[in-house]
Amino acid sequence: MQAKRSSAIIFFIFILFTLSACGVDQSSEIVLPFTPQPNANTVSDGSCDNALLPVKPGASWTYISTGSPAGTLIYTDTVTNVDADGFTLTSQFDQTTRTQEWACTPDGLQALQLGGSTAAGVSTQGITAEFATVEITGLTLPKEITPGMQWQYNLTMQGTVAMPGDQKAEASGTYTVDMKEMGIESVTVTAGTFNATKLQANPAIDIKAIFEGLEVPIKFNGASLLWYAPGIGYVKSVENGDFGGTNYTVTTELQAYIIP
Repeated sequence: MQAKRSSAIIFFIFILFTLSACGVDQSSEIVLPFTPQPNANTVSDGSCDNALLPVKPGASWTYISTGSPAGTLIYTDTVTNVDADGFTLTSQFDQTTRTQEWACTPDGLQALQLGGSTAAGVSTQGITAEFATVEITGLTLPKEITPGMQWQYNLTMQGTVAMPGDQKAEASGTYTVDMKEMGIESVTVTAGTFNATKLQANPAIDIKAIFEGLEVPIKFNGASLLWYAPGIGYVKSVENGDFGGTNYTVTTELQAYIIP
């Protein structure tokens, strides 16, 4: 697959790379789902249907995420474009809008990059970078998830990492998530109480940057639990991570949603 490139940039599991520019104060008012402007393609023939993620034009979810090294994040995800091959997920943060393209396959849904447009702009723990997707294997969310089912999603990426003195280092690496279905649980968040499918996710990032002839490794390992409610979508996650020796736990909860 050719490298996919576009203008600026989290995924599916957005908290892996916390955007420090999107941090907001704990007292910030929650922004309810917005009404997207209509796009040229807003028709689905059913190819993107998924029991755990309703891919419908105008579907919108507002989340609050706490515990990140960058502070509290409040954002709204909206499906702004749907066609037979895929859809666009637009994320509205406090002062930033980012997009992420997804593919619809016969076996399920596949995010085409690490969290917002094909070139993923990353800022976390003092590191900033931009990556383009080179290769994708596996699925983000299969069309049918059976009890105990396991699967994997992988991205191979190339890009640059910012270094001291406003310099950039060429970088390449992989993002891998091992997924497993963990049963059905009742979950209560601000948006309501849902009987949700519980998923376990073990993400890993392994990137190598070359700077002044030296190899600089960038590694991330995490363990997450995610809950998806049928017909509603992603409603909660609890994510534990270790980045550069810093441990953190991030909780993300659904605040409000609109499913047309």
